[in-house]
Amino acid sequence: MLIAERDARYRFVTQPAHARVAGRLAEHWGGDGFDRPEPSPAVVTATYNHDNGWWRYDRQPHRDASGDLVGVRDVPPARWVEFYEDGIDSVVDLDPYAGVLASLHGSGLRRRRYGLSDATPPEHDSYERFVADEEARQRRLVDEMRREGDERVSERDAALLESLHESGTPADEGSRLWRNYALLQAWDRLSLAVCATLPPGETTEIPLAGDETLTVAAVDGTTFEVEPYPFASDSLVVRVPARRVEKTAVETGEDLAGSYYGTPRESLAVTLRGKQ
Repeated sequence: MLIAERDARYRFVTQPAHARVAGRLAEHWGGDGFDRPEPSPAVVTATYNHDNGWWRYDRQPHRDASGDLVGVRDVPPARWVEFYEDGIDSVVDLDPYAGVLASLHGSGLRRRRYGLSDATPPEHDSYERFVADEEARQRRLVDEMRREGDERVSERDAALLESLHESGTPADEGSRLWRNYALLQAWDRLSLAVCATLPPGETTEIPLAGDETLTVAAVDGTTFEVEPYPFASDSLVVRVPARRVEKTAVETGEDLAGSYYGTPRESLAVTLRGKQ
C-alpha cells in the first residue's frame, strides 16, 4: 500500500493500482526524442503487472505491532519476498519476456535498481535468497527463449544479465533488455510520484538509460510537469484509484478496514504536461 499524508487525510493507493498507472505511462510513451519500447506488447504487459503479487495483501491497510500504518517499505522481508515471487510467477505465465522484466524489477529493488538508484536498500537473508533465485530465473528464461528462437532476446541481452548479476551495473547500456528495464524503472518511479510520494512544490529526478534523466515537478496535487516531456500527446491524464481517509478515523479508530472501506474510492484525475 502506498500511503501519503495530505492535509487532514491519508491517501491510500494499492500497489496494483500504482502498477496500472505505470502501464498507462508505458502505453503513451513516445514523444519527440523518445522511441516506443520494443517489443512493445511484452514491455507494456510487464509494466501493468509488475506488482501483481500485492493484490491480496493490499485489499486493506495494515498496522504493525506498535499500531503504526504499514506502507510498502515497512512490510516484513519474508512477506515482501512472497508477494514479489507470486507476482513474477504470474507475469512469466503471461509472457516470458515480460517475466524477465518483472523479475529484473523485483531483484533490482534489492540491488539499487542495478545502478539507477543511489539509495541503499535494507539487507536481510530473505532478500539475498530472493535476488539469487530471481537472477537464476532471468538467466534460465533468456536461455530458454534463445534456444526456442525467440528473436526478442539476443546474445547481447544474455551478456547484459551476466554483468548485472556479477557487478550490479550494466556493462552494455545499449542492450535492448537494459533499455526496457530502465524504462520500466522510470515508469514505476514516475507512477510512485504521481500516486503518492511527491508532495506539491517538490521536484525529483528520474534516470533513464544512458545519461538521460526526467525532471518531475509537482505543481499541485493533480498536475505534474515532466521535462523533457516524453509522451505522445500534448498532455496526458491518468486516473489514480485512491481512498482519502480522515486521519482521525485512522488514528483513533480500531476498525481500520471499516474506516478504509467506509470511505468511497475516488478516481483522481492527474495531468502530466511539459514544463510551462
